[in-house]
Amino acid sequence: MKKLNPEQIDFFNQIATLAFVNPFSEKREQADCSLLNISLGTLDLFKRTEKIQGLLYEQLQKLNVATDFRITNYRDKTQESMKLAWLFYQYHEFQNSFNQFINKQNQAGDDPIELPFTKEICKHFKQAGFSGAETENFIALFYQLHRGFYFINSAISGDCPSIIELRMHLWNNIFTFNPQWYLNYLCGKMEDFSTLLLGATGTGKSLAAHAIGCSGYIPFDLSTRRFRESFTRSYQAINLSQYPTSLLESELFGHKKGAFTGAIEQHQGIFSRCSAHGAVFIDEIGDIDIPTQVKLLNVIQDRTFSPVGSHEKLRFSGRVISATNRNIEQLRKDGLFRNDLYYRLCSDVIEIPSLHQRLIENPQELSSLISSLLKRIIDAPDPQLISRIEKRIHSTVPKHYLWPGNVRELEQCIRRICLVGHYNITEQVNLNVGYDGFILADNAGETSAQYLLQNYCCFLYERHDSYEAVARITHLDRRTVKKYIVDTP
Repeated sequence: MKKLNPEQIDFFNQIATLAFVNPFSEKREQADCSLLNISLGTLDLFKRTEKIQGLLYEQLQKLNVATDFRITNYRDKTQESMKLAWLFYQYHEFQNSFNQFINKQNQAGDDPIELPFTKEICKHFKQAGFSGAETENFIALFYQLHRGFYFINSAISGDCPSIIELRMHLWNNIFTFNPQWYLNYLCGKMEDFSTLLLGATGTGKSLAAHAIGCSGYIPFDLSTRRFRESFTRSYQAINLSQYPTSLLESELFGHKKGAFTGAIEQHQGIFSRCSAHGAVFIDEIGDIDIPTQVKLLNVIQDRTFSPVGSHEKLRFSGRVISATNRNIEQLRKDGLFRNDLYYRLCSDVIEIPSLHQRLIENPQELSSLISSLLKRIIDAPDPQLISRIEKRIHSTVPKHYLWPGNVRELEQCIRRICLVGHYNITEQVNLNVGYDGFILADNAGETSAQYLLQNYCCFLYERHDSYEAVARITHLDRRTVKKYIVDTP
């Protein structure tokens, strides 16, 4: 048995703890900086991880286990800490390899390709004392963790508080707020956890859905050196507003040949195409009629459905992600959206912040957004080009413009500036609308600043349902925010 001194025990315990901390959270940065003995904000996540990986290698070298680690050399709590620390090391050791594989699989499409470094990673696990089944499970988990980070980080850019919170929320949606629970109980069993995405048109709900849907657990098969399926196939999306009511049922559940006039061949609906490891994204779910809502409810509740014109019962085993840009609470009050369906869709509710809110929280967000949006046109946009476009936006777009089309509108704004050199606002700017859509009272000019601030805090609290969120947006102390809200008549 190998024995550790108190300093080594403390170090490996810290590494083991890191393995379960949300990588997008402030808590992760604090833990990293404490371990590295550096100040907050000194290094980004990638540089911190690189330094931690170096420290971890040094500590494993001192124990002579950097390349010859065995679980059986440790006992009890020390064994668990050393196991997690070793897994943490292996996860990051193969990070570039997994990221390259994700890109190759994305290019290959729906047919799963062979994992090229299977032999190398399996050798490490076998030498450490893991069984074949354990090795398969951890390779699948590593792959899922890398996809989760890859898709969230690439899809959700920005540094304002609401975007940082969104990235954290998306990670928790995939791996839960307590990854230890996920590892022990829920890994590969998330199909019953639905997600409802809320937000205005153009905020990026489909990007968030794609990040979740492409990051599910997919088993690995050692005998074929392949994952059971490609993540490109595991994610299936449909926008309900694209189809007339008469075709919705067929697009959702499929139809049998001859089921109706024009059904000249059998058609697979989105639920048929979704695998047991996959997720279905149903966009604009607030636009469908009550009869279709009932049928959707039955599928999500009973996990079975029948194609149009068939009595065959098919099983749906995937996860459901839905989205709407409409006020879902108002739809429910008006009887236009069934409460029972809503409660089947809302295991988690994620609100995507508007572009206007993001720019209020952090005006510098505009520059990073221009950069990320330009990458869709130019692989490596010139910083001077980014700066020129930003200056054009500031010179042609009103300072308090609400950006009703959100990020999608900004993207077209950038394209228009590239073409004609300016962006003319075609919509009338409502001067009575303040920040974040806050409507000023008719007598706003005759009221005190404190009264306006008090009402603005109430407005924000109604939207976010969190004193902390209001305090963050207004830069007020939480106790002051609570006093304003509680004391409002």
